[in-house]
Amino acid sequence: MYKVGIVGSEGYAVGELYNLLVHHPDVHLEMIYAPQRAGMSVAELFNDLNSMRTLNFTDELQLEGLDVLFLCLQSAASTREFLQRFEMPEGMKVIDFSQEYRHTDPEETGFVYGLPEANRRALTKATKASVPGAFASAIQTPLIPLAKHLLLNSDIHVTSVAGKTEALARPRVISGITYDMLFDNFHVLQPLEHRHIGEIERTLRNIQNSFDSEIVFIPMRGDFNRGIYTTLYLDCPLDIDSVRAIYEEYFDDHSFVHIVDSYPDVRDTVNTNEMHIHLSKHGDRLLIVSTMDNLMKGAAGTAIHIMNLMLGLVESTGLNIKPLIF
Repeated sequence: MYKVGIVGSEGYAVGELYNLLVHHPDVHLEMIYAPQRAGMSVAELFNDLNSMRTLNFTDELQLEGLDVLFLCLQSAASTREFLQRFEMPEGMKVIDFSQEYRHTDPEETGFVYGLPEANRRALTKATKASVPGAFASAIQTPLIPLAKHLLLNSDIHVTSVAGKTEALARPRVISGITYDMLFDNFHVLQPLEHRHIGEIERTLRNIQNSFDSEIVFIPMRGDFNRGIYTTLYLDCPLDIDSVRAIYEEYFDDHSFVHIVDSYPDVRDTVNTNEMHIHLSKHGDRLLIVSTMDNLMKGAAGTAIHIMNLMLGLVESTGLNIKPLIF
């Protein structure tokens, strides 16, 4: 059994990570370092994790003997400060949830960008990896096959709607969260200037060096709990059969991305590490519709996927989960 530890306690995605690790057949969760919650059980903070009531947060950082450490801190600055303050044991693998190392050169920082659909081979050799942002994963993953064939040559128009758990990242025992904040509401978030645009552009440019088109991105938050529903359209000279063939060939040996025959529903992928993609042509434009779970494929599930690759395990280990359609 591989020994893993976590630094951080806040966030719905972190709660998902706890659950995935406890039920993973090849790892044992040794430690959750969260000094501000030392002595509290995981179940006290996350009511849906009652099976983890015997696992407590600690203020004692025990890194020796760990095979993998997940950094789940609330800001890039906190991650940077932690890594400067504490020396990481040789051979221990580090997987970071923050933005701090998503835009960096792996040769300088050692952190590989953790998008398995683009960097799977590099991740199998990596000792450090950064988990992509949820919106970034939702947008760049469906564009990779086009970039591979140098077909990203027009502006890309994107609308992506995320569930409320993308916004309310810090559940608290006592909070001012109301029903109206969670449901019966729908709003735009950082239109045309979302921080993940740079992350997406870097990934696409690494695949298609000539890529210099604009990504016109309108992110939104919807009145549902979890999931991200994304529509993208761009100019494409190929007919739909040729486009579909490119996608099916590219994703054929990837465990979690599936090309589907009808428009997907957001619930089709909730509670899974899957992404469903639908393709259609409308004149000269290609319309891409995708859905995934922001807490799984957009965060904790991809972190486990990265860990599996880094440890040489089958990439789907611990991630074969049924969607919560009903």
